[in-house]
Amino acid sequence: MKIKIVLASLAVSMLLVACSRPEPGITQPSTPVAATVIKMNEIYSRGVVTDPDWIELYNGGTTAVDIGGYKIYDIGGQGGTKPKMTIPTGTTIPAKGYYVVVTDIPVATDPSGFGLSSAGEEAWLEDKTGTVIDDVVFPAMDVTQTYSRIPDGSTTWQLTSNMTRGAANK
Repeated sequence: MKIKIVLASLAVSMLLVACSRPEPGITQPSTPVAATVIKMNEIYSRGVVTDPDWIELYNGGTTAVDIGGYKIYDIGGQGGTKPKMTIPTGTTIPAKGYYVVVTDIPVATDPSGFGLSSAGEEAWLEDKTGTVIDDVVFPAMDVTQTYSRIPDGSTTWQLTSNMTRGAANK
């Protein structure tokens, strides 16, 4: 009889655990949506004064994301020898949309002095909280090439001669 009571008690306990749910008023942690959908998508590092280097950001999500306050930088920003470039307040990327960050801006305009090495290097993107949400090591490229995720937002990067600044990568 004792065994039946213990087994019944154990079964009830397991049932209660299986049916448990969060208590009202307790907030469950969640992963920020923006951190999972905003990525560097295309990089051009062979710019000239009339057409400077740039990095295209892509929103792979289904809603617009405010990226004001995000930061993008190279090894100088990573190592603390230069400030990180901050994306202006109020900047949003629509769902499945693009935003192009122009680099090689004069230090008088942007103190980061952020530019991309034509020999290849690493670039980082962090969200408003300072969390790195993307980083890319890109190779040297020819003046007619970009380094792109194909398709947009994927994990596959390749050098391509089909530059698609602000548009779908091909």
